[in-house]
Formats: sequence, C-alpha cells, structure tokens
Amino acid sequence: MTTKRNRRKSCQNTPSPLLTSACKKANTEEDVKGVFTKHFDIQYDTAGFIDLYTKQVLFEFKFDKNLNNFKHLAVVLAQNLYYVRRLKFGITAKPIPPMLCLAAQNFAVLSPTIDWKIFYSDDVYDWDLAPSCPDKNLVEALYKSVQLQALQIYKIDNTTQTVIFAEQLEKRLAGQGEFVFSDKKIITEANFEEVFAYWNEVFGESVRNGFKSSRYFVNDIQAGRSIVDASQGKVLFQLGQGDYKEKKILTKDYEHFWSLYEKVTNPVETRGIIAKIDRLTDEAGRRRHGEFYTPLNFSLKALDYLEQTLGKNWWQSGEYRLWDMAAGTGNLQYHLHAEAYPYCYLSTLDREDVEHCQKLFHGATIFQYDYLNEDIGNLFDAGENAKGMSFDFEDTKTWKLPEQLRADLANPKLKWIILINPPFAPAQQGGAKGANKSDVAATKVRRVMHSQDLGEVSRELFAQFLFRIKREFAGKTAHLGLFSKIKYINATNDTKLRNNIFRFRFARGFMFSSVNFDGTSRSSQFPVGFLLWNLAEEQSLNNQEIVLDVFDEQVQKTGTKPISTADKAHFLSKWLPRPKGTKKYPPFSAAITVKQGGEDVRDRICEGFLGALMCAGNDLQHQNMTALFSGPYVSAGSHSITAEIFEQSMVAHAVRRLPKAAWHNDRDQFMAPKNKLPTEFVYDCVVWSLFASSNQTAALKDVEYLGFTYQIPNHFFPFSCSVLKAWQVNDSDIRLQLATAQNRFVADWLAKATLSAEAQSLIVAAKAVYQLYFAQLNQLRTTKFKIQTWDAGWWQIRNALADAHLGDAELKAVKLAHQALKDKLVQQVYSLGFLVE
Repeated sequence: MTTKRNRRKSCQNTPSPLLTSACKKANTEEDVKGVFTKHFDIQYDTAGFIDLYTKQVLFEFKFDKNLNNFKHLAVVLAQNLYYVRRLKFGITAKPIPPMLCLAAQNFAVLSPTIDWKIFYSDDVYDWDLAPSCPDKNLVEALYKSVQLQALQIYKIDNTTQTVIFAEQLEKRLAGQGEFVFSDKKIITEANFEEVFAYWNEVFGESVRNGFKSSRYFVNDIQAGRSIVDASQGKVLFQLGQGDYKEKKILTKDYEHFWSLYEKVTNPVETRGIIAKIDRLTDEAGRRRHGEFYTPLNFSLKALDYLEQTLGKNWWQSGEYRLWDMAAGTGNLQYHLHAEAYPYCYLSTLDREDVEHCQKLFHGATIFQYDYLNEDIGNLFDAGENAKGMSFDFEDTKTWKLPEQLRADLANPKLKWIILINPPFAPAQQGGAKGANKSDVAATKVRRVMHSQDLGEVSRELFAQFLFRIKREFAGKTAHLGLFSKIKYINATNDTKLRNNIFRFRFARGFMFSSVNFDGTSRSSQFPVGFLLWNLAEEQSLNNQEIVLDVFDEQVQKTGTKPISTADKAHFLSKWLPRPKGTKKYPPFSAAITVKQGGEDVRDRICEGFLGALMCAGNDLQHQNMTALFSGPYVSAGSHSITAEIFEQSMVAHAVRRLPKAAWHNDRDQFMAPKNKLPTEFVYDCVVWSLFASSNQTAALKDVEYLGFTYQIPNHFFPFSCSVLKAWQVNDSDIRLQLATAQNRFVADWLAKATLSAEAQSLIVAAKAVYQLYFAQLNQLRTTKFKIQTWDAGWWQIRNALADAHLGDAELKAVKLAHQALKDKLVQQVYSLGFLVE
C-alpha cells in the first residue's frame, strides 16, 4: 500500500536525541519504521512489499536485530539487496536509490547502493526466494566481504553517534552529499513493454506524428540512435539509414528518464526487442484473449527452469525444436527470446488465436491444428486395440501436420521441447476456454485410449494430449514442460495413466496457486504445477523423488514441496477394512437428518454396527468429507464401524481432520502407516475424535424409514451410567431411562484405556459440559435437536446448550483442551507417515 504525506521538510535542526528516545519506546519493526518516517518527515511509500522507499534512500527496518553483529547485518543487507535487484531488473519505473539504510531499534547503517552491485547483479544466487528468507550463499558472501567489514555502524542509543547518523541521512534524503549517483536499470526483452509504458506516458504526445510512438521508442533505447540538443529542447531520432526526425522534448524529462535506464548495447537484446515490437500495439488483444491462459509471470519462470535444465540460450545450437500443441494466444512462449522463434511450432484449435500468434512470433511456424483428432490414424495401429473396437480413421493417407514439422520429427539428430498447458475438461465439461461444449473430450484419441483399457482417465483432455505425445515422441530425445494440476502424479483415477503411459523421469519444477489465473476463486484454491520431464528416460513415478519449488503470488519462492507418488495400494483408504453391509438401516445426511429417499441411497450396515465413518476420497481436498454418524452415510464413501475396527476408524477420522488444508497440500494423499502405531497416539485420536465438530453421532427415537420404526442409540456416549446417576438430571423422562440404561461402547472403552495427560484434560473439560447439560435439560429446546433419550450425541448436547446461551465458559474450556490435543497430534500425522510433510 502506498500513501503520501505532506512534502518533506528539512529536519537538520531536529534534536537527534528525540530519535534515540523514540526508538527506545519501539516494540515492533513497524514502530521503528514509524519513528523514522515521523522524525525525518519521509514521504511514505511501501509498495512492492518494500519496508520504505524513497528515490534517495531504500530502507530496511528491523526491531531487535543486532546490526553490530556482522552475521545479523549480512542477513538484513541481503534482504535489502533483493529489493535493489527487483528495481534494476524488474518492471517498475522507480529509480534505484543511491543509498541504502538498514535500521533497527539500537543500530543503523548507511551505505552507497553501488558498493553492492557485484552482489545484486550476480545470477549465481537464488533470487526467487522471498527477501525475508534470502539465499544463504548470498548472506555468507556478504558476511565475508571487505565492504561489509568496513561499514560504519551507528549506535542509536548513543547521542553523539545518533547526531552524526541523522545528519548523514538527512543529506541523503535531500539528495545532497558525496553519494548522489547510483546504478541504472536495464531494458530487456522481458521488461521492455513496461519500460515503453513509462516512456510513452512521458514522451508519447511529443513524438506521435505520422509514426507510432513505439517506433521512436525502439530507436531511442538503442545506444547512438538519438541525440539530445539541450539548447533547443529537442531530440533527434534516427529512424533509419539517413532518416532523422526531430522532436521537441523537455530536456529535464528526457535526461531524468535516461538517468534511470541504461541504453541497450547488446545487439542480440536489440534484435529481440525489435522482433517483439508489434506487441506494443497489440496489448489490448493479448489481455483480452489471454485471460484464461497461463499467467505471464509464471510462464516466464517456466522458461527459466527450461534453461536451467537444457542450458542458457538452448536454441542457439540449432539442435532443438519446440512445439506447443495447445498454444492458444502463446502465453507460454510470450517471454521466449525472439531468436528462438524460427525453432518453434505453435498449433492451436482456433483460427483467431493463430492470427494473434502470427503477429507476436515472427519466424515461428504457426498453424491451426486439432491435436486430438487429426492424423490419429497415421500414428496408431489398429493392431494395438486391446478391446477389438473399430476405429477406422479417415486420415491414414494424408497428413494435416506441416511438412517441415514432419521432417523435423523424422530427423533423429534433433532434440525436442514440448511446452504445453493442455485443457483439463473431461467429457461432460467445457473446453479449453471454458466454453460449455458437449462431448468435447469425445475425440479420436479417446477412442484409441478406451480401446487400450485405460479407464476413466481417457475422458480427460489433458490425458489425451499426454497419450498422443508419448506416441509422437517415442524414441526421441525430448523434454516435456507441462503446466497442469498435479493430480496426474498421485490421484487414484490416474493410476492407469501412470502405470501405462506417463513413465518419464522428473527433472525439476515448481507449483503455485490456481488463484493466479484470472477468474478463479480464492476460496477454492488448488495447486498448479509446472513440471519438466525427460521423455527419453522411462521410469515409474513410484520410484522417483519429486520435490517442487513453491511460489507465492509475487513469484517469490516460499519453500519446497515433496509430492508423494506412492501406489494407491499404500493409501490410508486401503488400510481401513470395510465390513460388508447386510442389514437395512436409516441413512443419515447430517447429524439428526435421515434421508428418506432418492437414487443410489446407501442404507446398509454390518453386524456389530457402532456407527459409520464417512471418508470419501483419499486426499486432503476431501477433508470436509470426513465425519462420524450413528447410521450409514447416505452416499458413497463411508463404511460401518465395529468394535474390531473402532480404533482404526477413529485414527483415520482424526488423521484426515487434523492437518490444516491449504492450496499447496490440496492434492496430498493420506498414506497408511508403515509401522505399528503407538498406543498413546491411537488413544489420543479416539478422545480427540469424540469431541470434534465432525463427530455427528446422535441418539434418535422412533425413526421411521421405509415402513419400519428404528431406535438409534449413540454408541459414542463417553460416560458410564453409574456416573450419570450421581449427577443432577433435570428431566423426569431421562431420569427414568437411566434406571435401566446400559453403558454405551465408548464409555466401556474409555474405562479400560490409559489416557495421556492431554486426553484426560479434554475428558475433564467435557465432563463439565455434560453435567451442565443434564442439570439444565428442562431449560433446553430438546425437540429442536431431537433429544429424547439419555445418550444424546456430542453434536446434540453442544448445540442445545449454545442455542440456550448456556455453558459458554464450559464449552470454551473444551475447545481449548481439544486444541491442545490437536497441537500434540498434528505433527505425528507427518512423523508417522500419514502425510508427506
């Protein structure tokens, strides 16, 4: 957020001891920042997540860092250099301040920015990391540097040093003093559009006369192609051989612009910018057509990962070809160097997209092509048909692929890059741009996949692309750069795809949130990955370690994420026995709601039924589909709980509910434990589950279902009848029931269990709630919650009390004890192997 204060006034006469006393009162980093902005009356600018930016000084604030310790100082300086690098190589028009200021509660440092150019210009460091977690190699290099050892470190709690520091900082903020120069920003293929936007804002009206302003711009950025006549307030542009145009431009504006940027001197960079200059007049079209495609900042990062794998400027050898079979508007290639275009094939379904790409990628081969339907008969032999299905395709004699592409595919000396973001729509859903097209996945490729018994995955468009790609590039040296959801790596439905088709070696990759795509929901985020695969090396995914870099919305690396590739035979869902249901029983759709009809209703329980565990799916995105009921859950994804599998079921319930779901773990699969579980962990899971909000068990009386009447007990009631009889029970019917009542299963189980201190604390807190409930029964709206029997469920009890505004303190105590037990258990979910951390 950026805000502006009144114009900064001179502070040279401000008593510096006030700075010392104000800093002493600071309690946070924000307090320190506030002290400096107020004391020096600084224009407030914190955009771009920078602590404080001015054109003269770039600030980095800390609270309790000891900047007198060179190791601490190196970390803070490294963080500041991340911001300097962004200013130099990024897309902002802000100049690089000539001075850096590092400030904490008791220390401050001033240093010329240019002194650190050797560090922030070096590509050897990992600049993808968030500035708050700088590359350790950069920190170490700074720590060992002569420049760092020579820095003057001012002690803010020393009045004399504070006076000197304040005077020096005031000079820098006023643009005075010895250090008034700094490094300049550079113009590249990657950022020239943003530079042009700034240039055009300042000079566009002055140069626009017969020629597009972009033509003046592309000449102006080249060294030696424009001459300033300051005395006349004019600039002479060389637009061609012997073709000069003179334009009246304010000298101070022109000199200011070029005080920020370096002229382009690299001829390769110049050619690349010239080749892409049409983009400057096609911006609206790109934005319009590309909104449902890969975000450009992540497609740029993908090209970086490609170069890390294949080498910088991989196209210069001439031995590589790149093909994107679902190019759309070319977002994946948008930041590709123009010199690579002659080695690129871009194909797409829509003629409009072809025409758009032709404007952007001069020299590339761009053509309209249906990759899932055309030339299929030329690639697949009917002899491969495992089901004996007929697919007599018409295109077995002619080819739709361009002749040069077919020649390149047949050339054994060439290496290939497939760079693609295939559509994900299954048969009943929309197409690549979200259009609602019926049978969009009913392609010729699908018919071949179906004939090879590949199951449901043959309905997925992305899987169809992968199926043909495997055949197209069999025996070739090729890398596949794939933007997609990551479900193909570990989802149950994609097992046949992994076992039979997708058997490639992982090279490197990253993941980011789906929220980065325009029009997607922030409330239902999921991971999107860019993974690079070596198609020439066949290897089962189960035998590979796949670790992805994780990027946030600012394309900062926040960490790494291992992706489990274990076979579904090791899934948690396979660890749980599922007793066969033989008896009809009322099915539940919620705690006290019995479903009376509908299609595909699951209304069977087994012998010895205690309750039902709903556990649909096996990944974390199905976390909310995990609950306990007193009858069968009405839909698929649940099973009966018996005494024999009670502990296992409660462990599964807790394990699926304990982890915090986030976009980056949305597709993580729950795994079966590899070793015998500790008894304390099992018992803790049981107690935690009993008082979880997902415990929907209840006791219901006289339930009518399909012509029969059922009495539904709550086998998960935790206290014995002898204990209840000693309590105050303010309901005559319930007191009468207790006279002949028998303990429920869980009460007897708890009586035999040796519980941990945390579990005991939760039981004690819950006991107070139950005692209050029975003492206030005559004050509760029992009919609303269908309470008619002594063994009411936890859901019924806590909601009845909350409805009557009773027991706030007791319920809060349960919540705190429940959270304490969760804090103990959640890390064990990872250490015991249920999830990969």
